[in-house]
Amino acid sequence: MIEPVTHRIVVKPESIVEQDEAYKIAKRMQLDLSHEKKIDREQAAVDKGVVVSFGPTVFADFNTENPLKAGDEIVYARHAGKPVKDGDVEYVIINDSDVVAIMRKEA
Repeated sequence: MIEPVTHRIVVKPESIVEQDEAYKIAKRMQLDLSHEKKIDREQAAVDKGVVVSFGPTVFADFNTENPLKAGDEIVYARHAGKPVKDGDVEYVIINDSDVVAIMRKEA
């Protein structure tokens, strides 16, 4: 379990292979995706993900209450944060200032 400190946020980034239609089709067709360096580069540029957890002082420097909750889909600054693994699951730890938007579904 990753427990963020201070103003950090743990995010599970979207998987480019699971979200991109071309990759999904190639995977279904069992095509060789040996160009993994390209996939790694594209994955590093992902800027959307799901909030897993956050530290106790998130957004305190902005004199506002924390608008996030676990499970929120967010957009964050491209190439932001520190990638970390917990077992086989990959996360990125970002600063609260790197959150650009919260994606809310309309009711």
